Amino acid sequence: MNIHRIVFRVLLMIVGLTTLVASQVASVADEATTKRHASMIGLVRTINTLELRELNQYGSYEPWVILLAHHREEFSAWLKRFYFSDGTNVQFSDALEILPDWNLRLNIQKDGKGYVLLLDDAGDKTGFAAVSDERAVIRTGEYLR
Repeated sequence: MNIHRIVFRVLLMIVGLTTLVASQVASVADEATTKRHASMIGLVRTINTLELRELNQYGSYEPWVILLAHHREEFSAWLKRFYFSDGTNVQFSDALEILPDWNLRLNIQKDGKGYVLLLDDAGDKTGFAAVSDERAVIRTGEYLR
């Protein structure tokens, strides 16, 4: 009987430790995801601000390629301050995937007086995305389940 109790207690300890480690790993992953999403929302705010500057200076909102060319220094400063990378020298791209796993769609109206922005996290299993427009109201969403 005594050996059964010892084995049972050892098994309980192993299950308890495994559960504790798994919950800690999950909370670290959740924290990293939260920081990544906050960074994405920050980038959308930055784009909204720079689009307003474009409107004031040139009379219209501009597509991503032009916005990036006009404000390369601001975007570089944003990267250094807010982007979480693996240490490599990351720069914004003028393609759909502006950063690794970050896809940007910035659609400008024909008259240049409005835009719709969608920044989605292709690496996120929930399908996280931030959406905004010329009103600078930011919304977030995920895949429907």
